[in-house]
Amino acid sequence: MDFEKAYGSIAVLEVEIRTFANEGYAVKYDFGRRVISWRDNYMWNNNFTRSISEDNFKYINESLPSSGMLEWMNGYNLGLTEEYGDKTVVPGEWSIKVEFKDKTGMKSGAEQHFPKKWGNLQRLIEHTTGCSFTLR
Repeated sequence: MDFEKAYGSIAVLEVEIRTFANEGYAVKYDFGRRVISWRDNYMWNNNFTRSISEDNFKYINESLPSSGMLEWMNGYNLGLTEEYGDKTVVPGEWSIKVEFKDKTGMKSGAEQHFPKKWGNLQRLIEHTTGCSFTLR
């Protein structure tokens, strides 16, 4: 997979973190419609859907490739968690689904084993949503 080209062809990105009690957050970026959807399983009244501003759209396009997300998703899917991930004491899990413009997809996830570069994606999500993306 040519990851550099793949980042430019992402149509939909869904990222979710949750505890074993099914609390947590989910964010969905629909780049074709330029919409962010946010679901907060801690506080249902914090859910929203809003448009992606031009500044945030530019920020995402510049920051997503440097997050290494597609590379570590691929690594996790190949079982290379020692290379791409760190075992944490956080009792939670993450999952990511990507739909490309050609309607193909990629998904990955793990329990208590977050990617080493998770913070890069987390900062991107927090910057573009204005919400914390950390499990409590």
